[in-house]
Amino acid sequence: MNRQRFLPVALVVLTLARLALLPLTALSPVEAHAALCSQQLDLWHPMTGPLLPLLMRLSSAVFGLNEFALRFPAPLLMLGAGWLIWKLALGLFDTTTAAWAAVLFQVTPIVNVASVTFTHTTLAIAESAALLALLRLALHQPRRFHLHWWAVAGMTLLAFFTDWRLAVFAIAGTGSLLLTRRGRNALLKWPVLPILGGTLAVALLVFVVWNLGHHWEALRFPGTGHAAFRAIWHGALLGYGPPMILLLAWTLVDVTLQRPLTYAPAFLLAFAWPLITLDALSLPTMPWPQAGFAAWFPPAVMLAAARLMQTERLALRVKVWIRSIAVLGAAIQSCVLLQPSLTRACGLTWGFDPPRHAGLLPGNPLRDLTGWAEAADQIRGTLSANQLDPSRCLFIAERWDLAAPLAFELRDLPPLPAAPSQPRVQALPDPTGSTSFPDATAIFITDDESRLLPPELIRQHWPHARVIDVFAITRDERTARVLKVFSCSSTPANEKSKGPE
Repeated sequence: MNRQRFLPVALVVLTLARLALLPLTALSPVEAHAALCSQQLDLWHPMTGPLLPLLMRLSSAVFGLNEFALRFPAPLLMLGAGWLIWKLALGLFDTTTAAWAAVLFQVTPIVNVASVTFTHTTLAIAESAALLALLRLALHQPRRFHLHWWAVAGMTLLAFFTDWRLAVFAIAGTGSLLLTRRGRNALLKWPVLPILGGTLAVALLVFVVWNLGHHWEALRFPGTGHAAFRAIWHGALLGYGPPMILLLAWTLVDVTLQRPLTYAPAFLLAFAWPLITLDALSLPTMPWPQAGFAAWFPPAVMLAAARLMQTERLALRVKVWIRSIAVLGAAIQSCVLLQPSLTRACGLTWGFDPPRHAGLLPGNPLRDLTGWAEAADQIRGTLSANQLDPSRCLFIAERWDLAAPLAFELRDLPPLPAAPSQPRVQALPDPTGSTSFPDATAIFITDDESRLLPPELIRQHWPHARVIDVFAITRDERTARVLKVFSCSSTPANEKSKGPE
């Protein structure tokens, strides 16, 4: 019985299910920041390149500015990436390996999360699969005017415009070519090197020109507050799950130690290792739902499927058990992470709590995708109850990951007179307009329940502060966060004008 004929139908059904999940969670801080940038297109954006906001702008122009519209490209990109992985594995190995590579790819948590959120991780996975496919086409099916090599250069350019750190794609692609005889011969042919090198030079020029005029903002990353090792461990645990991590680690080490390497493993392995290094360096600065760029996963999952099928050191029954455990474990963790209505009804809610588990397990990953609209509504009500005019309020959040989603949800408020192009909610340590708008009331928002006063930076401009609200945002009867709201002004509350009548 040929079970592979059911694979396309299963992928279409899975994509439809992912589309249905798009509006069920609030935008994460990363997505909210990109959504705000999409309304003000620029050559580059702080903490995100131009590509992600541009795609959000295009999809929101069709469906409106909402969670479904902003995330709409994500399931389609993962469907396309899965198809490319199937085609690549089919050409490099065989039909059975290709089918298992597609299955392992689609059930892994990082891919499912990247399918229902739209971040750099989503784009990096899709671009990785596309670049591998284009490299193989360029090596095996030459075209007139070197069109395939221009396509490889274009995909590298798109990756750079997703995030400048994805310039590592150039290193990964070059390694894949240098480690194979066919690739080395191709690089020496005119004009392959000028095409690839010239494209990278153009990308770097655009990046440098923008940053020279913006104090190198693209180099500023939002820290997670975790130690590097803990961040990597938590990201790997959430993004892949223990069975898949063990399978991928065994595969990469086992294939790396093989001598000599045949063409297909060498091509994939040389592409994967630079991207694994990139994730190890970038994970500590990437908040959930990003678990690194995961650009190494497409080549790694093809290697894992091939190694499980081809190794003779394991009995057939053992290989079947390994595949089954990896697929089942990844699928269950994907359901728990996404927590659609069915899993919540079955009681499969995420219960990891770092204080109780000594920090070995990550906290609730859905915390940053919960309750931002409710928080914005509560803040509006608080301002009304305290007779504060929103047009005369400067909203300042303690961190960027509080500021970005609240700025998106409060985007309907009138702009600041001193900085009309700035987000409505800004973040410490240097909110725009703090010195040029001193007569405003500063609304300071923090999730630190123990804080008694706003930071010194705010009190320098607005010395009179009082707490006007403390409220909790819950999900499934669990507290996601507690927000404390301060009202800060340059004069005491009993002397301050309440604005025009």
